[in-house]
Amino acid sequence: MTARRDLDLGALRSFVTIAEVGSMTRAANRLHKTQSAISMQIKRLEEILEMTLFERNTTGMAPTASGDQLLRYANQILSLNDEAWNKLTAPEYEGQITLGVPVDIITPYIPKVLCAFNRSFPRVRVNLKSSRTIELLNEFQQGLHDIVLTTEVHPGEHGEVLSKQRLMWTGAVNGEAWRQRPLPISMSKNCFFRAPVIEQLSTQGIAWQSMIETDDDLAGLALVSADLAVTAELEQAVSQSSGPTPEREIIDHNNELPMLPEHSIVMYRRKGSNGELTGKLAEYLVEEFT
Repeated sequence: MTARRDLDLGALRSFVTIAEVGSMTRAANRLHKTQSAISMQIKRLEEILEMTLFERNTTGMAPTASGDQLLRYANQILSLNDEAWNKLTAPEYEGQITLGVPVDIITPYIPKVLCAFNRSFPRVRVNLKSSRTIELLNEFQQGLHDIVLTTEVHPGEHGEVLSKQRLMWTGAVNGEAWRQRPLPISMSKNCFFRAPVIEQLSTQGIAWQSMIETDDDLAGLALVSADLAVTAELEQAVSQSSGPTPEREIIDHNNELPMLPEHSIVMYRRKGSNGELTGKLAEYLVEEFT
């Protein structure tokens, strides 16, 4: 009978983390290990399984076909391990947290955060609210959310900047709408990006016209995808929308459109009776964004 071998949990965790972040260096930073230690773990794992787990591409490291197969099992193994550990040793955290996030920065960050947080605190429910920055800030001031993330040019006094991203002109793939004058833009009046976009257009003397009379963001993006207008989005939001058949892309306008300002992704959190749980979720958000 073939002797059975045990998979090393530490090596599996390094493997899963590399698959998530696409880089051995970033995985080492997240796990607070050296890159050489991570590399040795993966090498031993590949030797035990007699297969190659990663391949390098233009964006970093990606699992091979064999790696994808292992990834499914590794996630299940680590999930059970973490659940058992927390059930047996962790304080009995329970309750609920309300998290507000603008729709354009939900992916790819928030699903990863919620998945990891749920593994560690299975008895804590996170209520996710998606809305515009200005609405989230108003609701936060009313005490309706424990944590909100925003996209702002000038963060508020009590906000913690998690990352910074450039606002980019976007339009239909191979579109021509950006060449029209007046420039057709598709941004609702409540869009937080609208004011800086109009300010930059006015500064450069570029005439524009609004093509949308609704607050429905999906309707606005439909106009853009149909090459009837352009809009402005964070660079990360566009890259995440690029699937097998992307509908929008960053416009290569050769300086015919103005440069748009950099925006900060900012976190605000409420202190109170839920403070400890809020602090735990904030730690996960900081780790993911930075």
